[in-house]
Amino acid sequence: MKIIGLTFSIALFIQPFFSGLYADWLDSIDQTYNETFNKTKQYSEQAIQGSKDIYGSLTGEVKLLTKEGITHQIVIDEKQQHLKKIWPDVLTNLDEALALNGKIDQAPESRWFGADKKSLSDDQLDIFSEIEALLNNPAIAENRKNISRIKERVEKEQHQIAKLKEQRVIATSEEKAALNKKIQIAMRHIDIFKQNIEHEKSDLQTRLQEMGLTLDANQIDVLLSRVDSDDIVKMSVIYDVLADITKQLMELTREFNEDINQARKYYGMHVVLLKLVITMQQSYIDKLNQVYLPKIEAIKNETIKVNRESRALLKFTTGAERSNAQRSVLRHNLQAQQLTLKVAELYAQQLIKQRDKVQKALSLAKVDYRVAKNTFDTVKLSAELIRLMKTSQQSFNALMNIQIPEIVPFKNIEMQKKFEELSTLIKN
Repeated sequence: MKIIGLTFSIALFIQPFFSGLYADWLDSIDQTYNETFNKTKQYSEQAIQGSKDIYGSLTGEVKLLTKEGITHQIVIDEKQQHLKKIWPDVLTNLDEALALNGKIDQAPESRWFGADKKSLSDDQLDIFSEIEALLNNPAIAENRKNISRIKERVEKEQHQIAKLKEQRVIATSEEKAALNKKIQIAMRHIDIFKQNIEHEKSDLQTRLQEMGLTLDANQIDVLLSRVDSDDIVKMSVIYDVLADITKQLMELTREFNEDINQARKYYGMHVVLLKLVITMQQSYIDKLNQVYLPKIEAIKNETIKVNRESRALLKFTTGAERSNAQRSVLRHNLQAQQLTLKVAELYAQQLIKQRDKVQKALSLAKVDYRVAKNTFDTVKLSAELIRLMKTSQQSFNALMNIQIPEIVPFKNIEMQKKFEELSTLIKN
């Protein structure tokens, strides 16, 4: 299903669906938008310039990002601008998804020729994917991308320091002085990069808090280390936007109070949003059950196998000549393996707890959807539809509260590194 381009979708969409109503809605958004546009634009320009400073050539000067941290008002302004930009395309896709919902109800389970429930459901899933892409918060995505980029720069600098130290071993006194200077510059770069990471984390923390996910700095580190962090952030962001969209659909339903068919259409879009929530939740549960947890189990099994080999080798070297160094290496290996097993078990427990939370929310969302779908099929009074939409808007926040992950800070840096290492293995 194609999305109508943002450059011309408003003109195409307003005439058949909203006439003057859509323009009125935009005016109400513009009142706030115009007041904050210059402030937000200035902030964006500062952020862009800061990014240029951060990601410039490492051979040149690396600057500390000096922009001020974002405020909650800036986050609110960003959200309003984002919703204004995507609103026409969201409505277009919701309208298509709603039409498919009716076709799915009437279609046969399967048939050789023509559409059936499976093919129509697949088409609807494609639309849901487009809606998810529209709803995803670009500012949060940029925060996370920046953090990853800066971490890569830190790793490159650390690798460069290791190479310089290798060269220093056989260097002359004059060469060592030059190499030491390069090492000091690289270390300063790392310090600046790490401070810039903290800036980005602080902005990310503020944005997530505005969307209902309140985490401290240590918990942000844990979240960013988790293999399911993309899914957790995406669900949090989309639930937040869905609550705003439901509010706008309520306004449209109220405006079309005398036109029950149009009012039911907007309520039907709300029903489709509930189905989108169910799809996201089920997708997350499936990913944990079918990908992440099996990979953790495979890592644990492989580690147990290597651990047995290490113990056998340690027993074999006992009493042997020139084996002290070997035994020391094997003991170190055993400690590392035990840490891997411990962290892998904790990792699995965290994912299982989060899966169970989402499973509980999924069960409630399915009930909400069935009630909303039944209402869409039977209720003929727009006032009743508005009341039910208001209740459902509150249910988005309730679902989010159920799904908020239990994020426990790392006990030490060693566990954090192992956790990040396992995340890389699981992703690969």
